[in-house]
Amino acid sequence: MDLYWLTQAVAYWSLVLFFIPPYYIKKLMLFSFLGGFVYTWIVQIIAVNILKRWIFEADIFMIYNIPVFFTISWFAVTTIFGYLLWRFSSYQIWIVIFFTLWATLMNLTAVYLERISLPEWSIPETFMFAIFSHVLLLYVFKYMHHVDALGANEEMFKDSFMGFRKR
Repeated sequence: MDLYWLTQAVAYWSLVLFFIPPYYIKKLMLFSFLGGFVYTWIVQIIAVNILKRWIFEADIFMIYNIPVFFTISWFAVTTIFGYLLWRFSSYQIWIVIFFTLWATLMNLTAVYLERISLPEWSIPETFMFAIFSHVLLLYVFKYMHHVDALGANEEMFKDSFMGFRKR
């Protein structure tokens, strides 16, 4: 089972290469690297090594008790997140909800498969932290790529349900 995070990284990067045109992958690399790789490392170093909130089981390649392929997989997920925000900004609420649920479900799956243990953390805390992280990433994306349609405004909820009315 020590290939779990490698398998996840390969699967997520396969989704990136399958669904996202190369033009967008290039445009999203800085955002994805900072938001998916660097931010993930910072969070993991603080949570795993300083606060001791969760513990990763031994994996094929670990640095500072953190599986490297775990961070590489979230690099890919952040690329998908950025692409969807860019292409479908009027659905930002749904995109944030989807990725918050995705992060929570993937954490729950890793716990179930015993790839991570949560001695000082819980799945509800994962969900709440995922909300914070994805809203933070949304605003970082907005700042980096000047997508003015993103972020809180009076029309945000109305626009997010716009697709349902067209049918």
